[in-house]
Amino acid sequence: MSLPEPTADQARQIADLDEFGYCIIADALSRDDATALRERISIQARAERSQDLNFHYPAEAEGDDVNQWVYQLINKGEEFQQLALHPAARALATYLLGAEHLLSSLDAHITYPGNKTMPLHADQWWMPQPTAPGTPHGRQGDLTRTSGPYGEPTPATVPITPPLAMNMMWMASDFTIANGATRIVPGSHLSGCLPDPSRLYPVVPIEAPAGSVLVWEGRTWHAAGLNTADNPRYGIVTYYCAPIMRGLSNLTYGIRSEVLDAMRPELLKLCGFTPWNSYGMTDDPNTTLAHRGDETVGHLDA
Repeated sequence: MSLPEPTADQARQIADLDEFGYCIIADALSRDDATALRERISIQARAERSQDLNFHYPAEAEGDDVNQWVYQLINKGEEFQQLALHPAARALATYLLGAEHLLSSLDAHITYPGNKTMPLHADQWWMPQPTAPGTPHGRQGDLTRTSGPYGEPTPATVPITPPLAMNMMWMASDFTIANGATRIVPGSHLSGCLPDPSRLYPVVPIEAPAGSVLVWEGRTWHAAGLNTADNPRYGIVTYYCAPIMRGLSNLTYGIRSEVLDAMRPELLKLCGFTPWNSYGMTDDPNTTLAHRGDETVGHLDA
């Protein structure tokens, strides 16, 4: 089996995404741009740690206080916003999720030497399983990351849920086995199940130079690796979802006012400020941008 390699050929990227559940975009960023992003993330991460503003992410290994997430990068520099709007990223998001899709989160993930191996997981763990008419259904609001169902990473023989989310890891540093490159289980997106946390599965560490982008869909099993190198591994995640989904980050609430006022219309729409078939509206379901609460009609007297 010939696994995906970094490529600038969009047709090849799509074919890899369909067959293996992931692809690698080559040279999405120049080395200089990747270096600049890495330096910016490093400064932000140090500042947040020094002020006790770094918050643990639940998908990390239990007890891992080494790895660090830098959240809401949309507030922390226009250079990060540009990644979410990058044509290569939007093209793949449009292919997998449709022309209307949302930015679910924009964060950085840093694996430091001495971390623990992140457990394998799928980002789309929250999707209930298909059911036949008249049979009991799984209640989506009752699901947890440990709800299962667990199984083998082989193609299912029954209908499975479609992809409703996808992740893109922008490599701000070279990704190597030594520094904790993201591990993928090829083809697991077609299994219709999740990895059993008590088992070991064959994984492929994705090694690629800085400036590459690892793209995987929401059903693909993956995890960050163990960093045994001397330096941190820096990655930026642009996570997209279908327009009806709740985002991982609450962007419409969490974007700072001065950032919001300067954002381009295209990015505002991507962040969920435009109603989709009336979903996400505040008053006028047909407005280009939903009105802020203080701009909507309040209590009136006749």
